[in-house]
Order: sequence, then C-alpha cells, then structure tokens
Amino acid sequence: MDLNSRLNMTRIFVDCELMENSVIELTVAQSHHISSVLRKKIGAELLVFNGRDGGFLSIIETINKRTISVRCTQQVLAQTNSPDLWLLFVPIKKARMDFMVQKATELGVSKIWPVQSEYGQVKQIKEDKLRLNMIEATEQTERLDLPEIGSFARLHLVLDNWPVDRMLIVCDESKSEMGMARSMTELNYPKSGKAAILIGPEGGFSSAERKTIEARPFTELISLGPRILRSDTAAIAALSVFQANFGDWYPFMPAEPISNELGAAKTQPVK
Repeated sequence: MDLNSRLNMTRIFVDCELMENSVIELTVAQSHHISSVLRKKIGAELLVFNGRDGGFLSIIETINKRTISVRCTQQVLAQTNSPDLWLLFVPIKKARMDFMVQKATELGVSKIWPVQSEYGQVKQIKEDKLRLNMIEATEQTERLDLPEIGSFARLHLVLDNWPVDRMLIVCDESKSEMGMARSMTELNYPKSGKAAILIGPEGGFSSAERKTIEARPFTELISLGPRILRSDTAAIAALSVFQANFGDWYPFMPAEPISNELGAAKTQPVK
C-alpha cells in the first residue's frame, strides 16, 4: 500500500483493543455510513485505530442489516501522539463551538478543556458531543491519537490547580496595543515542552479574572494582532502560529510505517 492509498483509505475510530486477527463489530452509525454512504462491500479495506494501538489494516468480513464486522489483519502504523498542547476556551454558541473543537483536533491539540468565565453564556457542556466532533475530525486527518477532554470548571479553580511546569498562553484582545503584550513568536518556550492556550469569552475577561490571570507566574499574555477576533477564529489563529513556531509542523516528520505493507521506501524526516 503506497502513501496515496493510505491517505485515501477510510479511517474508522473504535473504542476497543486492537490486535491482529481480532474481529470488531462497528456501531450502527459507522456501519450505515460505510455500507449506505460509502457503499463499501465485503473484502473492502479500512484503516482502524483506537488512539492507543496504532493503525490496523482491516477487511470488511460481514455486512448485516444494521452492523458491519471487520477483521484486523495487520498493524501498519505505529502509534504516534500529538504535541503536549492544550486548548482552554470559554464555550460559545453550539455551531461555532463544534467548529472550534473540530479544527483544534485537526491542528493537533492533546487536550480540549472548556472553562467557565464570569462573562461566559454557556453553563453546561455535553462531553459526548465534544467527543463525537473530535472523533470525526480525527478520522479525517492522519493523527492516530484522540484529544483528552478536560472537565468543565470555573476558570479560577482551573488556575488554582494549574501545573506550574506548563506555560499558559493567554490570548487577550485588550493587550493588542503596541507594547501591551508580546506576539506568540516572542515567547520563551518552556524546556518542558508543555504549553496551553487560553481563549477568553467574546465579552472579554472580567477585571477580577484579568488580575487573577496576570498574577500567575505561569501565564504569558499575547496579542493576536490589531483586530478583535471571534473566539473560534482566535483559537485557530493561535494554534496555527504556535504549531508553526513551537509544534510539530517543522520539521515535518510523518508517522513511520512499521512494515513494508505501506510501501517499500520509507519517508525520511526533513532535517
């Protein structure tokens, strides 16, 4: 199987252990999508992953009225994990929050953490909905791990229990004036490699929250430019700049195949 074939292969996330010759029954929704939408037949190949055990080449073995079963034939991709980067955000309206979660997953965050702010409008979070959005985005990308979901909690409680070795990058629209905050590229990235980005509510943080944030030794206030960005736009912009400067964008190192099943020639990382 060459690289193009792998990229074009249907990828399915499953929440079970994976090993060679194991048979997996897909969910009703997955089965419907594969048989009715994609029109896959018995014998068709899929790439199955669970976020822990790498990617397995799998063959559709049976197609019943409501479910499909697949057999894992060979592990063809070793497990790889995204950079240790978290995204914290104050929840926004449903459609835009779904979009933000999907794009954050595509951009490689390892943890997605909704937090409650004084000016936040959303008071409840459906974690199952967040997870579905993350799974959908993960299936459409080449990543093999699934982001963790942080428990919805008040911002001050999150800060009180924050790990001191993790930099918290706060995107603050009030600091956009020259000299009030540094740009992302000017940060002294921690040697620990641990970082998080906090996106505030669209009404901004309260004055009390600002004082609490600025008083913490692990916070770095940055500006995303002269324009006021919506929360979902700010999240995508901040994650993109971070990944380009400190993350896994450069040098680009693709997941290395662990067998010749994915092609005889292995891609060499750019140095």
